[in-house]
Amino acid sequence: MLEVLGDDSEANWARVLREFLPGRYGVAKGHVMDSRGTTSDQIDLLVYDAQYTPLLAQTSSGDLFVPAEAVYAVFEVKQEMNKTFMDYAGTKIASVRRLHRTSVPIAHAGGVYPPKRPIAILGGLLTTRSGWADLQGEAAVQAVLSLSGDREVNLGCALRAVSFNRPDDPDSVIEYSESDTTLLFFLFSLFTRLQGLGTVAAADIGAYMNRLDLSDAPVETDGEQPGDRADDTSA
Repeated sequence: MLEVLGDDSEANWARVLREFLPGRYGVAKGHVMDSRGTTSDQIDLLVYDAQYTPLLAQTSSGDLFVPAEAVYAVFEVKQEMNKTFMDYAGTKIASVRRLHRTSVPIAHAGGVYPPKRPIAILGGLLTTRSGWADLQGEAAVQAVLSLSGDREVNLGCALRAVSFNRPDDPDSVIEYSESDTTLLFFLFSLFTRLQGLGTVAAADIGAYMNRLDLSDAPVETDGEQPGDRADDTSA
């Protein structure tokens, strides 16, 4: 299964996630933006809602700007899993989680669903190898557990070593893969957690429109054109 990935480049990780996840999930590199105009750090891999939420923009390099409300998970991609990159991933993840997210009611055939509370965004670190001899050892475990709140890392995959899944329950122990099932363990753990999140909250598009510069908007003239007014003397 590891050969399916080939190497640990962002493009290959993105390809594997796109092939594994249902079509409702988009996968891309990019930034996350909120309705107040704040933007996250650049994120190696974004898992976002591709079904209900419009994307904001795509750059010439192929990076996306995704509304904060659309994000399910964010991942940092590195060569090695170690404390330095674990901390770095936590900082990148926090730059997304700290963004403002809106939520509006959703109309349906029987009435209106109330605004949904924004989901808890997942975060993780994806690598080829582990810098720790034992990812289940004390140093590695403490590196994971030391990151909390917005910087918490929920999932990790070191392809040639082991993957982990950190449960939301603080009293639960970290779950680990076998050495020969690292990728499958990560993918199934991710999908299970995505299922638990349900659907993202509906974004308030009006809040994003309020951020637009309307200085160049056409002036409303009630259908009149130059020369229509009786006192127009331009002729």
